Amino acid sequence: MVSVFLALLMALQSMPFDVRAKENLIFGKGEKSGTTYYDVVITQLPAAGVLIRLPYTRKGGKFTFDLHHRIAMTPEFTAAEVTTVIQVVTGAQTSIGTYTISDKVNPGDKPAENVLKTSSAAIDQAVAPISTKTIVLDIRPGPQSISIVGQTQIITRGATTTRIDTPGARIATVSNLKFEEVTEINPLKKTPPKP
Repeated sequence: MVSVFLALLMALQSMPFDVRAKENLIFGKGEKSGTTYYDVVITQLPAAGVLIRLPYTRKGGKFTFDLHHRIAMTPEFTAAEVTTVIQVVTGAQTSIGTYTISDKVNPGDKPAENVLKTSSAAIDQAVAPISTKTIVLDIRPGPQSISIVGQTQIITRGATTTRIDTPGARIATVSNLKFEEVTEINPLKKTPPKP
């Protein structure tokens, strides 16, 4: 009985939201988790990014996702310092925040899970979501749309640095998107006592 109650409580805390990213941004699905991985492209247009319509909330909530580098792990790949920078913007192009993931990537590094890719193109077969950083956003009350867009990726090998900032370039992937509303059952923010 207790386990049924806890399962119901968990279902109430996690609210549905609508991912409105264009179909060509779907990188694939995690083989074990079943989570969808989305490509993040460099753009200033929210509609061209990973666009998400959040549900109406009276108290706001938390939106979380995992950010990964998007790297072609070809046989020629050599160790590199990789820094990927993305931004989360509202539908009105107001920045909610800029987020960075930075790692040393070595040949043979593997993603956290195998991804069943939607593209069968030869160029995409070596591409992998490498490393993971969980991003947590405080979401205000009311309805809103947010979009995850790319800014730049910097790859350094020895004395050579390559900066990718071309609009339309795919520089990251995101996965494990979740939204939790603030409620009395799930007090992500404490309700102040009444005077």
